[in-house]
Amino acid sequence: MPSSSMRRKAKLTVTISDDVVNEIDEIAKEKRIPRSQAIEEMLRDWLLKSKKREIEKDIETYYLSLTEDEKKEDREWARIAAENAKRTWND
Repeated sequence: MPSSSMRRKAKLTVTISDDVVNEIDEIAKEKRIPRSQAIEEMLRDWLLKSKKREIEKDIETYYLSLTEDEKKEDREWARIAAENAKRTWND
């Protein structure tokens, strides 16, 4: 994957509240980076967190959909995995 400095960039025009701009500017100043880089880092972080939340939601939906028999089987597999992990780390 190309480094972020080698990726193509798109120029955007956005309208943001003054208070948000002030906070972005403070963060950029503290990190000693340009405002656009600070915004890009914040957006990238927000995107990653959004993807993580979506995956967590899907996992929760999956586990809530399990029948009692499937939950019992899942607990058994978890127990087996934990025992094997313990043995592996203790060897």
